[in-house]
Amino acid sequence: MEHRILGRTKLRVSALGFGGIPIQTISRKQAVAIVRRALDLGINFIDTARAYTTSEERIGEAIIGQRGKCVLATKTVARSGDQAKKDLETSLSSLKVSSVDLYQLHNINSEENLSQVMGKGGSLETLKAAQRDGKIDYIGITSHRPSVLIQAVKSGKFDTVMVPLNYVERTPMLELIPLANKLKVGTIAMKPLGGGAFDNAVQALKFVLTMPVSTVIPGVSSMNEVEENVALMSRPLELSERERFALEEQAKVLGKRFCRACDYCQPCPEQIPISSLLRVDTFIKRMGWESWISRNRDSIERYERCQQCRQCESKCPYELPILELLADRVKWLHTKYGNMIGA
Repeated sequence: MEHRILGRTKLRVSALGFGGIPIQTISRKQAVAIVRRALDLGINFIDTARAYTTSEERIGEAIIGQRGKCVLATKTVARSGDQAKKDLETSLSSLKVSSVDLYQLHNINSEENLSQVMGKGGSLETLKAAQRDGKIDYIGITSHRPSVLIQAVKSGKFDTVMVPLNYVERTPMLELIPLANKLKVGTIAMKPLGGGAFDNAVQALKFVLTMPVSTVIPGVSSMNEVEENVALMSRPLELSERERFALEEQAKVLGKRFCRACDYCQPCPEQIPISSLLRVDTFIKRMGWESWISRNRDSIERYERCQQCRQCESKCPYELPILELLADRVKWLHTKYGNMIGA
């Protein structure tokens, strides 16, 4: 496993990290086993968040007796200092640790958000106090907007930045990543597989791993995914011309209007599994129709109860026209599988 320095923190992190979103969707036993396997294979950067439901608890169980083997990072969506303090205490309890290596302000997607967390009574004040108390070592920030992170980097207040980076979303390479590297701010690349939207995960992951970032954190939900990702590190990472062409073609097909499966659109008042429906064609291609419908039999019925409230659209960090995209995917399902879903 290749290791890289996480900016000015001096922490040595595995170039391939562990994204903690997907393990909230599988059983506790599976999740714990996957995290432990990742550690055994040399992945030492483990990232999760207070917002990822059971993810922190499962990671906490997995790292019992192995805290020294991992660089542990989590996050809070809190904008106020009071709520950030509560979130930090909950995270420490769930992770079963007395401190974390990196604590991040989560999903800061506007200059207004940035001003709020950095202002008087904002969450950054609480994180600085917790840092002085030894509960966190370093402070980071995450965003889906490179322009916001550029301002954060320039402020000098943050040790790391986390941003989506993949073959479709290359904007961070224009200014953000070079600036962060120049100022010795650690760089964490999320969504390297576009939330599972890329057909060839190996090609997509190779592309991001060759970028000048500190670590890349694909989300994983199976033992096979962990082992395949780690196996990639033992082979040349440079993309062949054929692989680059394949990624270019995939990028043209996806465009910018595709779901990255971050699930920030949730919870839906009608419990519509939005990301599952938006990516239904990808799931069916990989899992088969029968497997998808066995897990999502009531998805279309829930979709029919949609009240058009647009809460999902207001929360989507990519500003996707979710209602339009959902209608398109459901229409596709009815056209292709109508006889199997009672259409």
